[in-house]
Amino acid sequence: MQVPRLTKSIFLDQFIFMQLIGFVIGLLAPFFWLWNGIPAEYVMTWHFFITAQLAGQTVGLVSFLLISTVVRPHLKLLALKMKDIADALDKKALLGSEGRKCDERLCQIETVSKDEIGVSAQAYNQMLHALIQSHEIERVYTSLSKVMSENLELSTLSDEVLALLIASTHIDAAAILIRQNGVLTLAATNGIKDAESLGTHTLLTKVAKTGVAHKITLPKEIYLEGVLAHFNPSEVFIEPIEFKEEILGVLVTATGKSGADERTEQLIKLFSRSVGLAINNALTHEKFQELAAVDGLTNIYNRRFGMERLKEDYARAVRDQTTLTVVMVDIDHFKKVNDTYGHLVGDRAIVLTTSILKNSLRDGDIVIRYGGEEFLMILHGATADNAVKVCERIRSDIQNAVLKEQSEPIQLTVSMGVATYPDQATQNEVELINLADQALYHAKKTGRNKVVHYHKMADKG
Repeated sequence: MQVPRLTKSIFLDQFIFMQLIGFVIGLLAPFFWLWNGIPAEYVMTWHFFITAQLAGQTVGLVSFLLISTVVRPHLKLLALKMKDIADALDKKALLGSEGRKCDERLCQIETVSKDEIGVSAQAYNQMLHALIQSHEIERVYTSLSKVMSENLELSTLSDEVLALLIASTHIDAAAILIRQNGVLTLAATNGIKDAESLGTHTLLTKVAKTGVAHKITLPKEIYLEGVLAHFNPSEVFIEPIEFKEEILGVLVTATGKSGADERTEQLIKLFSRSVGLAINNALTHEKFQELAAVDGLTNIYNRRFGMERLKEDYARAVRDQTTLTVVMVDIDHFKKVNDTYGHLVGDRAIVLTTSILKNSLRDGDIVIRYGGEEFLMILHGATADNAVKVCERIRSDIQNAVLKEQSEPIQLTVSMGVATYPDQATQNEVELINLADQALYHAKKTGRNKVVHYHKMADKG
């Protein structure tokens, strides 16, 4: 039953009701004593009635004071703590350093009873915990949004996402793997040893296919150092990274002895669900970069991007005092092939030549479509003699290759001009290309289908 309100103050209402109860007690007291056998001449007097009223009012006042002394401080503390939270929220200082900082240690209320006061304190503490958790997650998400909006490069984005995740949680190690052509490849890692091998792990590939997260709890006696991380993890979380129902990859996280608390698990899921858009943007950016750098017909670097690479490689060769060889390649009589068989066959001739060039080079060496039927090869660390040997093998392979058009074999040959730094004392990559171009011109002028190195041509005068 709810007692009717008399004023806007509960404690004032309580005082009034206590006094009313005291009045009723004082009024009924004489009749109570009559009922208990006290003579009427002692009870039914104004003096006794006034005394009974004073006693009743005193009982009401003492009861009010007791309640105010016992209950009011707890309610006042609860009100003050809630005001602290309100002030902290207003000043955005719930977790920060501005204004009056309010965290669980400072703002919690000690639970001193098991009644409604204690329940109120517990409820307040739970609310405080949830509120602080919510604001902490909001703060982390704000930082995550900043990281995602500022980075378009996949490797940089992944590195910063992992660094923020580890700094914001109890996670000790993490990795992001991206699904490309059905295979998981490492994008970034923090604290995980031999992370490249994670891409073939059964559980990771399963999560990447099904999109169903997986959590592994490991007993203390199982030691994974050298397999997963630099420490002995107690829990491993594998979360899918998705964008519009497409699985882009997986987020792998591991915690040490303490394991992951509720907040850490929430943030792991928040990160895995949030980074999908940013990673998709990074992958799209990467594809556009590749399209801008790659020749559409041959799928090798175009001239613009290739020259940028050559500039970097030349500067590195000068700095590290290593050799760098460039080779200019030209398909012999290409105009005749185009005029005789058409441009589609000409395109096939270019693709065939490109394939042989690419397959003949080492990892790290580069083939560039320089223009039309011309190619530029960059051979890192190759001496003049080694470069000529490689070029002779390529020239022979192209000569022996057969391009058929309506059962008619078409034989292709190439001329190649070679120049090597520092054998040729060039000042920059453009000068080195010019020397290779002169060697190519000499090869074409002296019969085609041959390899000419600039220093040999110079020696002959």
